Amino acid sequence: MKKTSLLSTIATLLIASQSLVAQNVIAIKANKATKPLIEKWAEAYSAVRPDVKIEVVSGNQQANLSLVYSRTEDENTTYVGRYAILPVTPADNPILDELTKSEWKEKDLTSLFFVNDEYDDDDNNSKKSKIASKLTVYSGNSKTSASNAFAAHFGRTSSEIKGKKIAGDDAFLINAISKDKESVTFSQLTNIYDLQTRTLRSDLALIPLSAKKNTWQLIANGSLDDVLKIIEAQPTDLITVEEFGLTYNNDLNSATEAFLRWVVTDGQVYNNQIGFLPLTEREARAQVNNIDSRSATANLLARNK
Repeated sequence: MKKTSLLSTIATLLIASQSLVAQNVIAIKANKATKPLIEKWAEAYSAVRPDVKIEVVSGNQQANLSLVYSRTEDENTTYVGRYAILPVTPADNPILDELTKSEWKEKDLTSLFFVNDEYDDDDNNSKKSKIASKLTVYSGNSKTSASNAFAAHFGRTSSEIKGKKIAGDDAFLINAISKDKESVTFSQLTNIYDLQTRTLRSDLALIPLSAKKNTWQLIANGSLDDVLKIIEAQPTDLITVEEFGLTYNNDLNSATEAFLRWVVTDGQVYNNQIGFLPLTEREARAQVNNIDSRSATANLLARNK
């Protein structure tokens, strides 16, 4: 009896130990664009909570938190940053001079990237539309693609984007247009700027936008850090800026809750470094309130069990 009791006690302790370890390991499913940011957060957070391990997973691996790349109605999502999208073309596009000769307005961008009404003769016969007809558009079609946010920004759906759809991560779009010179795409800053040199990738050229107060000139000639500052200070309707978040896939344990609270407060200082915009102060406060509210609800339910 004593031996059986001892074995039972050991088994109970092992289960409790494994549960504690599981609570202190946070697995996060991300895409290629956000992976460096999450890894940066993990590195910085380890100094605050060395007992908590943050892992970035992919594919079919199980995760505590999964990336959400646009606003949803999911109450389990905590928004942790913002990303900006710019249109690009290969630097050696044969019609680059024609494409970049003048700035593109909202109507022009719609003509370039989206299926137009075939009966709209004015649109279809404009100079910009004729340039657009020479180009192949590449866009992503995954759940974490920027295509959904880009289309929604212009009042469209991703199914209305012209051209070829590329499966997998949006980083593959840059590879696709490098092989098809007369092409265009749009992507988040982390895919089109070199995070080390902070400059636009040498194999890409920006498609000029008709922004106010010399905004475009500053963006075209600026570093990644300049671009982030300009988009933050001088927002324009022509540049899509979208929030992204992390949604939890099971009960929100205390370790995950604490990590999310740190990300939307102290962790925001790392967003620019990896090519993302931080949350606005108002939105950061809202996310902290949401975390606190979910935590209070969970605690109340636990006490009532």
